[in-house]
Amino acid sequence: MNWNWAALMPHPPVLLPQVGRGREQAAARTLAGAEALLAKIAARPAGGRPDFLLVLSPHHYNAPGALLLNTAPVLEGGLKRFGAPEAALSLTTAIETLAALAAHLTASGLPVATAEIPDLSPDHGALVPLLFLKRIFREMPPVILAGPIGLAPLKALALGRALASFQPRPLVGALLASGDLSHRLTREAPAGFHPEGAAFDRDLLAALSTGNEKIAAEWPPERLAGAGECGYLPALALLGLAGGPVEILSYEGPFGVGYCHALWRPGEAA
Repeated sequence: MNWNWAALMPHPPVLLPQVGRGREQAAARTLAGAEALLAKIAARPAGGRPDFLLVLSPHHYNAPGALLLNTAPVLEGGLKRFGAPEAALSLTTAIETLAALAAHLTASGLPVATAEIPDLSPDHGALVPLLFLKRIFREMPPVILAGPIGLAPLKALALGRALASFQPRPLVGALLASGDLSHRLTREAPAGFHPEGAAFDRDLLAALSTGNEKIAAEWPPERLAGAGECGYLPALALLGLAGGPVEILSYEGPFGVGYCHALWRPGEAA
């Protein structure tokens, strides 16, 4: 399979000016990381626009023990519940590629479930990074929207490895791994403070920047619970696909939550 790029992107709605209304400036490093990531993607072949975009969102619907693939032909929704109804998207699903992907993953030993869910509005994990990507694409590519939260960590890694061998030629794909890191970095954090929060972020950044999957894949459940994260499984899938180092473009923890932009570009050094 040819992959144009794969990225880890955070998804707090406050990053969007329609929602933040100035508060987004408290995450200045993250905003700079987003701009750097968009510029690097736009510099890729075809302006970075893939034939299809696989989106792994931890806030999408999920199926216990499986990767959930959304088979709705059209996906629509916005951030009205965050006070920004104008921040909205209408996307088409790459149905034929989705079917081929489901067959490939099943043959690779990955559990797959499907559901037709056209409403995007409950899933800010997909909407926020897609609204950033919309800035560089004249037309949004067809998507495959997936919920990875039903997978065990080793299955998430295996998902990434299976994606590396997915070959619906002549199509070129891209992977958007949406996820925030620890939500427990400070006492003011949404989930309160826990010392595992900073340790989780440190280890996951080390795993991404070195390509060392073992750093990230061996976290016991109790440590993950302490970290209070939502981007672990999407990041593991990214690691599995990359099979090596991923470039860290930004990291910071405003609002007590860890935000990271990271990018893998085949053929380019991290």
